Amino acid sequence: MNSVREGSGTTAGTADGHGAGRAHGKAILLGEHTVVHGTPALAFPLPTLSVRAVARQARSQYAHEGDFLAGQQFRFVAGNGATASSGAHVAVEEALRRWGSVGEAVEVVLDCEIPPARGLGSSAACAAAAVRAVADLYGRIVGSDALYELVQCGEQFAHGRASGVDASAAVATGPIRFQAGAARELTVGVDAALVIADTGTAGATQHAVAAVRRKLDADRPAADRLLERAANLIESAAADLSAGHAESLGKTLLEFQSLLAELGVSTPEIDTLVTAASDAGAYGAKLTGGGLGGCVLALTETGDGAASVRAALHRAGAVRTWIVPTRGAQP
Repeated sequence: MNSVREGSGTTAGTADGHGAGRAHGKAILLGEHTVVHGTPALAFPLPTLSVRAVARQARSQYAHEGDFLAGQQFRFVAGNGATASSGAHVAVEEALRRWGSVGEAVEVVLDCEIPPARGLGSSAACAAAAVRAVADLYGRIVGSDALYELVQCGEQFAHGRASGVDASAAVATGPIRFQAGAARELTVGVDAALVIADTGTAGATQHAVAAVRRKLDADRPAADRLLERAANLIESAAADLSAGHAESLGKTLLEFQSLLAELGVSTPEIDTLVTAASDAGAYGAKLTGGGLGGCVLALTETGDGAASVRAALHRAGAVRTWIVPTRGAQP
């Protein structure tokens, strides 16, 4: 993650009176849910799914809580004492507090291409883009650690106990390995494609995280064995990803999908898409994100292979799909 905007000063207002920021979505390759309990997680940025934010000093008529505009645009005003309406709102409020700018109302408009409640990191990306826009407005430098902390404030508001993987991936410049609050770049030797398919059903991250926690707490010896198995699968996947072993990586994805199903976060719609991708020639497939809805991720050959899997996923009920090359997933 890079620092945001070179500059200094504490007075709101760039030359044109606006600040701009951007961030992107993410897909978890492996490690959703188990990362909250200490395992690593592997995540890819989704540069084609982005959020753009514009910030300016608020006019009095905008001094209210957040509201939706056309399409996937959302507006909120921070620093005016209104109740926080989103994770992005919380992140900006915390940034203003840290910068000693409480009481200076700032209007933020977000234009988000990431579908919400699909496990693709929309809330973290909105928070990152909003903080970057307000930092640009104020001429502030926001280092990578500070940006992560601010986005995490928003994620805790949006999802309860958040691992931090979304906050890291939203501003990462490439695939990452995340564990215990720290992220590092992944080496990617696999020349393949990730086909991401939306089931059309909203996920339920907070509910899923709570349900997994109850399941693990009910039998700690079994939970420890499951988490050890998850950690081994994730390390194996990281090694295959680096070495270029697509077929082995695909099998690991399927094994991790079985583990997630055991945790109770898969659904019949997810299972249908996983089967459809496998039958169409994908190396492997699994849910990505919190589950109980949301998206499926399939690892495929590039070119015609990805196109064939994409078509099969649509026939099986996917409402929309995206294709991301594994070796070109840089924003």
